[in-house]
Amino acid sequence: MTDQEGLFHRWVAGKGCSMALLLCLLSVMLCEKAGALDLSEVFRLAEKNDPSFRSISFQREATYEGKRQAIGLMLPTLTGNAGYTSTSQDVESTDNDVFDLGKTDYDTTSYGLTLTQPLFHWDLIVGYQQARAENFWADAELLVARQALMVHVTDLYLKALSAQDQLDYATAELKSVEKHYELAQGRHQMGLIPITDLYDAKARLASVQAISIETRNLLDDAKVALEEVIGEPVTAINPLREKIALLPPDPVSLESWLERALEQNPSIKLQQHAVDVADYEVRRQFAAHYPTLDVVGHYTNEDSDGTVFGGGGVVDTYDVMVQLSIPFYQGGIVNSKVRAAKHKLSSARQDLTKETRSVARQTRAAFLGVDTALKKIDALDQSMTANRMALETKQEGYLSGLFTSLNILDAERDVSLVSIDYAKARYRYVLNSLQLKQAAGSLTANDLDNLNKWFTAGE
Repeated sequence: MTDQEGLFHRWVAGKGCSMALLLCLLSVMLCEKAGALDLSEVFRLAEKNDPSFRSISFQREATYEGKRQAIGLMLPTLTGNAGYTSTSQDVESTDNDVFDLGKTDYDTTSYGLTLTQPLFHWDLIVGYQQARAENFWADAELLVARQALMVHVTDLYLKALSAQDQLDYATAELKSVEKHYELAQGRHQMGLIPITDLYDAKARLASVQAISIETRNLLDDAKVALEEVIGEPVTAINPLREKIALLPPDPVSLESWLERALEQNPSIKLQQHAVDVADYEVRRQFAAHYPTLDVVGHYTNEDSDGTVFGGGGVVDTYDVMVQLSIPFYQGGIVNSKVRAAKHKLSSARQDLTKETRSVARQTRAAFLGVDTALKKIDALDQSMTANRMALETKQEGYLSGLFTSLNILDAERDVSLVSIDYAKARYRYVLNSLQLKQAAGSLTANDLDNLNKWFTAGE
């Protein structure tokens, strides 16, 4: 046996051990990186730094001001006014002996206060009720956004882990193929294999190098996507433990989850509040047909240097009145606004129907997704065992001349591909579990903290 063949035999003999070690060490590699972010930390950073979520938070605060404004419209208003008038008059003739003939110039200064207290404005009362409904709507919108953010950051987190898995397997395969190419070069120089085998090894190396570059770019993009949400650089994240509690949905009945979702889902509640807001808008616009009643008080102080009667004076005036306004006709504007509000109410009801159906579909998909992921995990686990056994068999067969080195590389690739699919199935189980709780309206930060335990290092 030549030195090259002996080296290759030792390489093949050690592949079974190296593959097993690779599978065990892949999760450890990420945990050993300094500054690894766990899932709970990622969510907390996203709450603070995600622009979309922060925008909705500020919109909620702005909506809350609407109630305060509605109250302010029903409280008294006090306005002040001041004026200055310069008068020049020339009385040429008059039948009134009180008036003086001739030119007269005088100045007048005045100031006053007006106090208005609404007694009955039905549109203001309905506007206050509408503002309360808008607050409920804003709360529901923020809850929807928060739950969506939990699922979104978990999805990005899992995508980054999946990209890291692919890169790790691609790196391991690249090392094996590089060694295979080096050995093929040596065997070709010694005349042990034809030139076509060398070309095959070179083509395989180029293909794996391309895959390695692609997976590296995929990981970089996944990290940048996570950084976009949390606003901080991502160097490393904690992997999913090998042993996690793979449990079916509780309760196990799809009908129970659908019933819970239709009762508790925040997206449905959001649309219900939108219907309430639109309904109040119809009432508010129709209230323009109703009379209004106000108490109005005036105080005026007028200081004049002269009058048409001659001579000046200072006059204080106090007025208090109850003012009733009855709208009779406003050009059809009120009726038009009522019709427009009714159309918007009908639109909001259709949106509620659409959201209800969408939530039912999402709940069904998440429930079946958890069940499918569990079955797929079990099947892929068996497939990994079978592929590893096949790899060991081919490694032993190579030593006896039954298989070529390419057969071994193909078997190693099969193990890698199945392992990647197995990891993706586990990630899908985690994500679908969260999405099912989101659909049911029961997803909270505590669920994310409990899930985070699956991503910490160690057992």
